[in-house]
Amino acid sequence: MDGFKRMVQLDSLQELELSCYEEVSQIPENEGDLETTVSYVRDKRDGKLYIKKELKNTDKDVYQVLMNCPVDNEKKLAGVPEIKSITDDRSTTYIIEEFVNLPTLNKLMESGAVGVEELISIFREVSIVLENLHGGKKPITHGDITARNILVDMDAVRGKTKDQKVYLVDFNRGDKHLLKADISQDMKKTCAVLRDCMDILMLKSITELDGDMWNNLKDIAETGPGRFTTDRQLTQALGRLIGKRAPREVKPKKKSYLLPGFRTKKVWKAVLALLGYAAMLWFAFVIDVDAEGIMGLYTRVCTFMLMFSYPMWFANYMGVRDKYSWMTGKNVIKKIIGHVVAMIAIFGFWMMMIILPDLLHII
Repeated sequence: MDGFKRMVQLDSLQELELSCYEEVSQIPENEGDLETTVSYVRDKRDGKLYIKKELKNTDKDVYQVLMNCPVDNEKKLAGVPEIKSITDDRSTTYIIEEFVNLPTLNKLMESGAVGVEELISIFREVSIVLENLHGGKKPITHGDITARNILVDMDAVRGKTKDQKVYLVDFNRGDKHLLKADISQDMKKTCAVLRDCMDILMLKSITELDGDMWNNLKDIAETGPGRFTTDRQLTQALGRLIGKRAPREVKPKKKSYLLPGFRTKKVWKAVLALLGYAAMLWFAFVIDVDAEGIMGLYTRVCTFMLMFSYPMWFANYMGVRDKYSWMTGKNVIKKIIGHVVAMIAIFGFWMMMIILPDLLHII
């Protein structure tokens, strides 16, 4: 029913749509200044239960994007309740959404129903849902990741069914973005909730929680916001703890020992690289040096290695730059400074190697 999914000013037609739902009971909510009223409602036409929200002071555009997601992305957004209708009377937005009959993570943690591996699996699924939200054609930030806003199907988490494991609900504080979502807010809150759940797990656990898995999970929870710049990085880090890969994970390429210019196996690049290396070698052996014989050869080799080290650094040969965090992030200024420091360090090292024999002779 196309008219069922349009958001216009509330009129007699939309009043008729809302009248198709009879209220069953209200749900206690704690939404602060959002002034939210949430109720169970039953569709008189098919008898199914839905959730009805009456929202004030919230961005209804976020719910509009969620409702149109199957059309925009050509598939349903997994892990988010389906939005059936949105209506608006200027002061209040009325949302009818799918009723997901699952317990909250908060209740599961209080009941002691979640173990360490299950907790890892749950937050891995949360990260996958967030990646889909942040990476859609119209990116969305959830804005309110809490244990109360995460619904969990424990049978699915334990592998007993193939149903959706985790749902994120309550997008009342969500933000819609034009091109790219800023994931830092959701990342911070996700890791904060993970830390809280680990604290609860420690209090309720009969045996002491230790070992590599627990310590690695603790490290992820504490350093995640500063360590991960994408949802996929968090998904992969959690997945490695329980031997699971992120969906559609691309296997990392094996390190190649081929020199820059020969790695892509393109002829023109190989020719240019060969000419470049040959030019370096020629220059190193035609320049005038003070020493002769073995020492002269040593000086020329060091001169060649000085020139050779620069393309190795800039081409990231064997992942040489990946060892330094400031060279792998998105901060351009840090990268520029890193390159400058590396150029100076390379020059200083090989110049030291050139004069090292003289220094040793003096000593």
